[in-house]
Amino acid sequence: MICIPLLLMNGLLHAYLHMLGISILYWDHALTLKYEVHHLWKGPKTWSSHWFFLNRYFAFFANFTVTIFEFFNLPPLVSCKRYGVYRQLVLFIQQVIVCVLLTMRIYALYGRSIRILSYMLGSAVTLAVVAAWSLFGQKGTTANSGCHIGIDFITSVHLASAWEALFCYDTILFGFTLYQTHKSRHTMGMSLHIPLVSLMLRDGAIYFAVMALANLSNILTFYLAAPFLRGSLSTFSSCISVTMMSRLMLNLHGSARTGIFTTLPTFPSRFDGDSNSVELDTLVTEDFLSGRTPTYTSNNHTTLQSSAHL
Repeated sequence: MICIPLLLMNGLLHAYLHMLGISILYWDHALTLKYEVHHLWKGPKTWSSHWFFLNRYFAFFANFTVTIFEFFNLPPLVSCKRYGVYRQLVLFIQQVIVCVLLTMRIYALYGRSIRILSYMLGSAVTLAVVAAWSLFGQKGTTANSGCHIGIDFITSVHLASAWEALFCYDTILFGFTLYQTHKSRHTMGMSLHIPLVSLMLRDGAIYFAVMALANLSNILTFYLAAPFLRGSLSTFSSCISVTMMSRLMLNLHGSARTGIFTTLPTFPSRFDGDSNSVELDTLVTEDFLSGRTPTYTSNNHTTLQSSAHL
């Protein structure tokens, strides 16, 4: 039997961790808003940019509503249970959007390979079924203040499977990206003297790694934390994923328009040499959606050529 003061303390800590996650989300949104306006709102609208807006603003408004219910008392027990389902659906949808964008990135990095896309979609569907299954059949208890729901260990393991499925998919994408980065370094990077870390930033491997580690930290809470702290890093992990994805997409959209939009706070797409500069295509996603493909020429310049739209 857990004493009431300990329950309240755990509930308060859960709320603080929730606030940490959304604070990162909203603070980063405020920091990068001017670049979003500069590179996306004022630029041509593409399929890629619409996905960016969906990722950015679904998380923005959905987390606002979740936060309201997180700190206000909902008298009926049924209402708190409905809130728990709603919160998990929000987290699930956010992660689906992020995974779609990550899949687009890998698809672009591998030259729109149908074989790679088929493998990723097959893995994604399988893992999505596991994640959706984990949302049902839950049991829990509600704290005296707010809508903090304690989770028994069996239900906790049940819920953890959704995050484990996401972690597996993140790991698969990270492996694809790391392999392509290694391959790119040997085919192009060595002759241009591009640091490995720079290539990892360019291709998104570091972004993927951060997302995977955030998900792993949340998975551990389902197995190691107290009942009212199980899954307490779910909001934090989800907000980190959305933030990293937004950062990556802002970088890619800005780099795809080098020469038109020259100011960008993230990793630049130009490496200055002694006499020449090399422009690297950091988003093949944006380029193929707008009908352009990169061509690497012998004089160490990258140009964009028009191609048929998908």
